[in-house]
Amino acid sequence: MLNRDAILGLIPHQGASCLLDECRSWTATTREATTRRHLYPDCPLRHSGRLGSVTTSEIAMQAAALHGALTGGKGHAPGYLAALRSLGLHCDRLDDPRHGPLLIRVTQDCAMADGFIYGFTITAASGETLATGSGTVMFHATIETP
Repeated sequence: MLNRDAILGLIPHQGASCLLDECRSWTATTREATTRRHLYPDCPLRHSGRLGSVTTSEIAMQAAALHGALTGGKGHAPGYLAALRSLGLHCDRLDDPRHGPLLIRVTQDCAMADGFIYGFTITAASGETLATGSGTVMFHATIETP
């Protein structure tokens, strides 16, 4: 298990921009994390005082970044989210206190030389599925200069 300080040491998202609290477990292809950051009033992704459900995709992709760092992804160039697919949002807003802590599960569905594809599911403390989908992470190409 990793706490927030350990997570901050592994991913580029820092301070309030890091939306993960704890990494519960990971394997070569999966990772499970938790967060309560969606309930914090200083969450930088709030708009007009609320946090939309699409924020689940950012949370999931931060979990994917952490998975990459934990499984040897540090040798790659920095990555960026290139695509979201099959995004299923099953709640109106993410900052509803009834959701409680969120469980984030990511699965590496495909590994390529220039990126990864991760599937994800985010559930509320009650077990209710709040979001599902997949994200493609591509690595920035390194440009060699003569």
